[in-house]
Amino acid sequence: MHLSILPSIRPALGGNQRVLGMNARNEYVERENDPRAIRLVNDKHATKAALAKFDVPVVPTLAVVRDRRDLGRVDWNELPDSWALKPNNGCQGSGIMLAHSRTEDGWQTASGRPLDLATIKEHVSEILDGEYSFESMDRDSALFEPLIVPDPQLASVVPSGLPDIRVVCYRSNPVLAMMRLPTAASGGRANLHQGAVGAGIDLASGRIVRAQLQRRNISRHPDTDRPLIGLTVPGWDEILRHSVACAEATGLGYMGADIVVDVERGPVVMEVNARPGLEIQNVTGVRLGERLDAVTASPPPSPRSTGVWGGRSARPTGRTSRQPAFS
Repeated sequence: MHLSILPSIRPALGGNQRVLGMNARNEYVERENDPRAIRLVNDKHATKAALAKFDVPVVPTLAVVRDRRDLGRVDWNELPDSWALKPNNGCQGSGIMLAHSRTEDGWQTASGRPLDLATIKEHVSEILDGEYSFESMDRDSALFEPLIVPDPQLASVVPSGLPDIRVVCYRSNPVLAMMRLPTAASGGRANLHQGAVGAGIDLASGRIVRAQLQRRNISRHPDTDRPLIGLTVPGWDEILRHSVACAEATGLGYMGADIVVDVERGPVVMEVNARPGLEIQNVTGVRLGERLDAVTASPPPSPRSTGVWGGRSARPTGRTSRQPAFS
């Protein structure tokens, strides 16, 4: 089965036929995602271990702080000049602290805000208390990771921050993809609700074919004036392969892979989401329900298949005999 992406991704959504709503999305999550797989991907550290078994590149972990005893044992001199501090079970990107350079008193953010040890320790304590975690959790652990430096091609488009790519997969088929590009209004965060740009990506070519800012169509980045339409995402074939491998490593039938392109490592997986949001439909102009229906109706792809959406298959060969981490 071969479907052309480019013609279907350009027009804005009309009507609501097979526009996937929240209730329908939740039905897919319940039917396709084993609860053990959901628990796995809610744990960033465990997800990294599961993906590593499938040779999926992930952001390295510098340190894990599981409790206040660990916090007292951290050797702060061993941390690099730049790093990211995250809640292990965080949701919606909350609770992330980014250090961009070292100072005499500790570190500082990209905007120059100081991060002394007292501030960092207080933030770690808030993470441990579950302040940024899923509602059902009253405890969490904190992860220190190296700060990702974006690929120069993408870094030149945004004023600051790290663009990321969301690929939604259904039954190991990539079905929709977008890039989220930080803006000055979003504070350098790749968060659409905070004012980042959403850009729809053609699955077959990896080119941006549509872009929106607060649901308004645009063709250039609002801060840098760099063109967005026609921009090719670096490492696109790898990004598709990593996305499919994420589905197979975690056992999720319906999921979103969040991937960034690092200047040294290339595409690396930041996290896997068992309940990917639905704003991707507005960004791409494509009804997600129609894509899911097409996958459901298609026969399972062979290892040499060109895939549901045409182009080279993203399915890694030699992987299907492996079992997901929760088995």
